[in-house]
Amino acid sequence: MKNQNRNLRAASIFGAGRFGGATIEFAVVLPIVVIMMMGSVEVGRGVMVRHVLEEAARAGCRVAVFENSSANDVRDIVASAMAAAKLDKNYDVVISPAQPQGLEPFEPVSVTVSIPYSEVAWMNPTRYMGGKTLSGVCVMPAEGDGASDPDSEDPPTGKKNKKDKKDSKKDSKKDSKKDSKKDSKKDSKKDSKKDSKKDSKKGSKKGSKKGSKK
Repeated sequence: MKNQNRNLRAASIFGAGRFGGATIEFAVVLPIVVIMMMGSVEVGRGVMVRHVLEEAARAGCRVAVFENSSANDVRDIVASAMAAAKLDKNYDVVISPAQPQGLEPFEPVSVTVSIPYSEVAWMNPTRYMGGKTLSGVCVMPAEGDGASDPDSEDPPTGKKNKKDKKDSKKDSKKDSKKDSKKDSKKDSKKDSKKDSKKDSKKGSKKGSKKGSKK
């Protein structure tokens, strides 16, 4: 009996010691796990916002490379992209050159959209990304009109022009209409000539037959 009691006491003391060790280990590991989870959330939010900024900068740069575009046009398209992502507060847009007009063909045009992380953070205060600024950058060449030979040493003749495109489309439509009208007139004239020839031949044949009968 004495031995059994001793064994039970030893087992209870050992079990209590294991439970106390697990509690201490959990208390030590829990803050590290929580910090890692918070850091992953902040970094993930930063990556997501940066992707949105890059898309907004790309949309603005596509507008900036055209000849008739202005800085206000670029800012308007960036504003619409940021509003769609619900990030339309306290962001900054930098366009280089500041007025993207009268550029040489293939001259680089860049649009940078940036926003402080504190404006888009899901958790406050931010421990990892606090005080940092997220940015999205896009660089594109000013578009050429595509009229020059790529193998020639001469530079492209100019940039794309929306008005020129519209005028060329109108001219092509007018030319096609004129050609179709001319073709229809020619066909109608040919048909009328053929019909007149057939009628004259028939009339001459009938007249000759009547004369022979008489």
